[in-house]
Amino acid sequence: MIKYIFLFITTLVFSQTQNPAAQDSIRISGHIKNNTKFAKVVVKKFGIGSFDIAAVPIKEGKFKIAAPVDIETGVYRLQYSQSSLKEFVDVIIDGKEKNIVFEIDSNNPEKLPIFSQSEENKKWYTYLQNQQNRLYKIDLLSRFINQYPTNKDLIYIQTTTAFNKEKAIYKTDYNSFITKNKNLWAAEMVKNRPAIFSNPTDFIKIQDLDKRNSIFKNVNTSNPKLINTPLYTEHILNYLKYYMNPEMGFGEEEQDIGFKKSVDTIMQKFSGNPETKKFALKYLQLGFKEIGNEKVLQYIDTKYKETIEQCQNDSEKAEFDKRMKGYEAMKPGTPAPNVFFDDKTGKIISLTDLPKQKTIIAFWASWCPNCEEQMPKLQEYIKNNPHINAIAVSLDDDQTAYDQAIKKYQNLYHTCDFQKWKGKTVNDYYIYGSPTFILLDSQSKIIGKFASWENALKELEKI
Repeated sequence: MIKYIFLFITTLVFSQTQNPAAQDSIRISGHIKNNTKFAKVVVKKFGIGSFDIAAVPIKEGKFKIAAPVDIETGVYRLQYSQSSLKEFVDVIIDGKEKNIVFEIDSNNPEKLPIFSQSEENKKWYTYLQNQQNRLYKIDLLSRFINQYPTNKDLIYIQTTTAFNKEKAIYKTDYNSFITKNKNLWAAEMVKNRPAIFSNPTDFIKIQDLDKRNSIFKNVNTSNPKLINTPLYTEHILNYLKYYMNPEMGFGEEEQDIGFKKSVDTIMQKFSGNPETKKFALKYLQLGFKEIGNEKVLQYIDTKYKETIEQCQNDSEKAEFDKRMKGYEAMKPGTPAPNVFFDDKTGKIISLTDLPKQKTIIAFWASWCPNCEEQMPKLQEYIKNNPHINAIAVSLDDDQTAYDQAIKKYQNLYHTCDFQKWKGKTVNDYYIYGSPTFILLDSQSKIIGKFASWENALKELEKI
């Protein structure tokens, strides 16, 4: 991390010097044509996810970045839109080319950048442009074949021939580029991002599954230097997204089962090298923690505990130990920590003061989109089931927003200490995502912890 902070400071210093042509830096110059809305470029480095290392202003559509000559080689993302994650330019920095210059048209977000300086980036993007056009044609041909009613007609036969021809050309160009540029980063980027072709006559969902199962085919998952590119994060996310696709209709339980199987596959794929294995493990932990899926996070922490303990620094160890303690503290049958809240008259009471009946504790926030969807369902349920206690623990830190939001939930008890994730109750219940619903029995013992109201309701209906 010290290295990245140094890079961040150094880049900003270089970027603001009056002599951007200093010889002790790698200079990147960009021109965003027809720019009317982008004010800065944020430089992102890849690793366990991606993180910002510098930001430079865009003036009259142009910007300059100067990075240290000893910067770690790899692919860096120049994000010029702060509202759309799709508007960026990935740039190869190989440590050899000292001048990288490109332009991109902001009116055409589908258009790739054109490099006037940097032979490696020029080769890479020329290849990508050609293959992008070819892949578009292949996709159109595939859709036509999939939807055409009969395979007897001449047009169907001609389309199938064209489809196979375009695929063959793609594969020839793909192999040729890798061979001709085998010692370049560009070749690694192309080689480890192969297009996946499924049988166009299969049902679309079968094609989607086939593509998903082929994501790691012909990808080198044991090359540590590729950690400093978007490749590994892209492949892992695409592999997991299959279970997030609403069109697949997975329930939460099915989704979690799929995630757990996916985790095991990813860990197996990346286990060929200690560094890539460590990367995959930490990336999966971070990802499931950020989306608040504690069940899958617990699965990872428990199953890969030995590996995790071998690659932790002190802060990671403290956080991991806290999570493991939380899994034990929140298991069914454990007495719930006490909670203090407003009894709706201004008096502060606690969990022990409530009638001895089932209780729902909901952790939520006014700024949480999922909470906006699910909290009204809890409100309606409690309105129709007054024999169940319901306590809403807010993660808000804005008094005005909180006061306005709780007006919608008159049937719930409320509390908020305006500490967000640092609040005592949040930490007592080991909350990592919102909303989270805790069910307690009539003796205030934990029944279960749920990431959605639907699953909490299913459990309530069982008891």
